[in-house]
Amino acid sequence: MEDIMLDIETLGTSHDAVIVQIGACYFDRTGNVGGKLSLNVSMRDCLKKGLKVDAGALKFWFGQKSISWISHPLLLGEALQKLRNFTDRKAAVWSHSTFDIPILVNAYKVFGQGPPFGYRSTRDIRTLVDLAGVEYEKNHEALKTHDALRDCVYQVSFCARCFEKLRKNHKK
Repeated sequence: MEDIMLDIETLGTSHDAVIVQIGACYFDRTGNVGGKLSLNVSMRDCLKKGLKVDAGALKFWFGQKSISWISHPLLLGEALQKLRNFTDRKAAVWSHSTFDIPILVNAYKVFGQGPPFGYRSTRDIRTLVDLAGVEYEKNHEALKTHDALRDCVYQVSFCARCFEKLRKNHKK
């Protein structure tokens, strides 16, 4: 599988937000999911490294029924290394590229490192959805769990519909 879906959960929306969870999975464009990675990240360690918390994000998380990133958190550097070990630099990395990617790039920068993917390999889910002309489900936001790995798997299934529509349109 040559594609990776990536999702993070954070305590903010700025490029220097605290990361509390990283999820990733390999997939093919028909929707099959391969290897998976789920990492909880220590909020305290992120704060020590200078990452920031946004009051609005805290309010959001306090309103959630469950929070999956509380247990067994890793230090930020350890989590980023595990993501690096999981990621094949040749893979296309799919995400909400104006959110997940800048925050991860900044986190790697804290350690004086570049991310485990090149800027040419990042792909944006929103652009794919727009190009395919696929409508989000009415309950799209309700389907998001705010568990990074579960959201990756959901995003793979949604993107697979987009890829299928683009393939059909291309054959016409």
